[in-house]
Amino acid sequence: MSHPLILLVEDDTDIAALYGDVLRGEGMDVVLCRSRRQARDWWQTAPRQPDLVILDVRLPDGNGLDLCCELGEMGSGQPHPPVLVLSAHGDPRMPVLCKQAGASEFMDKMEGIDGFLDNIYKLLQ
Repeated sequence: MSHPLILLVEDDTDIAALYGDVLRGEGMDVVLCRSRRQARDWWQTAPRQPDLVILDVRLPDGNGLDLCCELGEMGSGQPHPPVLVLSAHGDPRMPVLCKQAGASEFMDKMEGIDGFLDNIYKLLQ
């Protein structure tokens, strides 16, 4: 079986490097996109759908929750993969907003790497 393919949509260079390294260290293949547009462009030409999408809320060209809503429209009629939304902005409404946008899970970036990996493995099951 191939390695899980993760689409990581994160514009912060340091955070993207950290999460990418952690995921690769766990044997996963990672595609990094730094904007909504870049993620949409990749999705439309990707040889296969990712097994998991990780989205930052604040992106340079919009909101990650908007991209989450768009995922269903970009597929070939298949349900989109699980989506983990990340944010460092403590809006208490964020978990509910993420669910409304179609995300599988929300995580505050301050939870740390262990929480991050726990969420990844839960969503890949």
